Amino acid sequence: MTPITITLLLAAAALAGATAAWLIVRSKLMRKKTSNIVDLAAARRRKMREASLNPIRTDVPKRKAGAEIRGFTPKNGDARLQSCTRCQKKSDTVGFYVDEYGKLVGVCNECRKSAKNRDLMPL
Repeated sequence: MTPITITLLLAAAALAGATAAWLIVRSKLMRKKTSNIVDLAAARRRKMREASLNPIRTDVPKRKAGAEIRGFTPKNGDARLQSCTRCQKKSDTVGFYVDEYGKLVGVCNECRKSAKNRDLMPL
């Protein structure tokens, strides 16, 4: 083999290797851009870096501990009345049943008989 042929073969092999390396690197970069997978170590590092740049503010008021306190509702009065699902009348005693479709139904004393006739399951 002549030295020119050897040089051309080596150059072709180097060019093929460089092209293959470029394609592999390009495919990895494209996968990173279009992937939904997040590198957790990189995300933690980014979060720690952002936390060190933004110190915690102390002027933010703290929330009170404990459960949320609701307003008082009297046992008798207009605020306590609920409407019947069947006849839409306001009643202070509403019985709750589950109908055939699994829907919650609240019925007054007059409509309770029809609920029992329909074999609704009481709650």
